[in-house]
Amino acid sequence: MTDRSVAEATASPPERGAGYALFAATPAMIALLTALSALGQFATNIYLPSLPAISDDLTATLPQVQLTLSAFLGAFAVVQLLYGPVSDRFGRRPVLVLGILTYLAGCLICALASSVEMLIAGRVIQAAGAGAGIVVARAVVRDVFDGNDMAKVMALITIAFALVPGLTPLLGGILQDTLGWRATFFVTLLLGCVVFAAMLVKLPETNLAPLDRLDIASAIEGYGTVLRSATFVRYALSSAFVLGGLFAFFGGSPSLFIDHLGISATEYGIYPPMAVTGFVIGGIITRRLVGRISPDRVAAVGLCLLGAGAATMLILPLAGILHKYGITASMILFVTGLGVFMPTAMAAAIGAFPERAGTAAAMAGFMQMGAGALSTVLLGAMQGWLGILAFPGIMAAFTALAILLFAAMRRPGTTD
Repeated sequence: MTDRSVAEATASPPERGAGYALFAATPAMIALLTALSALGQFATNIYLPSLPAISDDLTATLPQVQLTLSAFLGAFAVVQLLYGPVSDRFGRRPVLVLGILTYLAGCLICALASSVEMLIAGRVIQAAGAGAGIVVARAVVRDVFDGNDMAKVMALITIAFALVPGLTPLLGGILQDTLGWRATFFVTLLLGCVVFAAMLVKLPETNLAPLDRLDIASAIEGYGTVLRSATFVRYALSSAFVLGGLFAFFGGSPSLFIDHLGISATEYGIYPPMAVTGFVIGGIITRRLVGRISPDRVAAVGLCLLGAGAATMLILPLAGILHKYGITASMILFVTGLGVFMPTAMAAAIGAFPERAGTAAAMAGFMQMGAGALSTVLLGAMQGWLGILAFPGIMAAFTALAILLFAAMRRPGTTD
């Protein structure tokens, strides 16, 4: 598929069904979709300031505790492959009910964990439920919107979604310094209950043309159809690599800030909100650019910013400059690129499959969380001999892979 096809997928006149009026007239619906998609991100980030404390309290090494992040991301990746086709067959609401209830059970297990093994198990269960939120939220956007409207709504969700990893570490740091690490999981439990109640009351069923059957063969066929699209692979896999770099920062920065730089968990939580301003700015820029320049060019601009941010993150410690403000400035640049690239990439990847929105969203999510799991596993393995250079090195490597893939899969004759 050429970039002309991408432009047509994201700029064709929308075909609006009955669900469109519900969402177009109700900003609260967009907020609910954002909350559903952010459940997993909230659970991923709120406990990050507690990683050193969990290591001490459960008498576990830091790499063992970092496995709670890797296990979460790995499970989060796999279950999305299941939720996508199931929601295409049975509808969005039943999948959400099952998923959120599972998420709540995982939150409770984590809050009561007496060993790092129990905490890892709870994180797996938590992720298994949270995966439903992000898959269904993206699929609902595709059910209801089309063309530029879909791209703009995806950008709105992305802007709000960006606030979650930025603000939750601050909340987690405050909870850690006042109530301890278990409080962070009780807060995730409370949030899940609120979102569950709102979903039951407010979210209608938007899959008005469910598939006729569901079996392993049809699910494999659906994923095969998605993966045969060069455009999907180009955008989805590139987005997976850049998110892998982001998760390397999430996994490695708490130890750097708290253990090496000697700041408190609460102060650590102050810096991600600074970085998230880049995501908000990037998302706003994307909304202004949609329809004015090609999606390929928007994505390329985002990748250039991502590359500059990752390179700066690595160069500073190599030059002997290790300061909280330098790290934060590098992340602002990186996250600005993420805010430009991600809405464009997801709209282009999923927009080509209106009949398999859940399947396409699930495969994109699998790639993204799988890359996150891989990067955090590598982080645990490399910290012993790279030390503070481990997460900047992984960020730079994963971002470089994204740029190389995006450039290599550019079709001749596409518009830049």
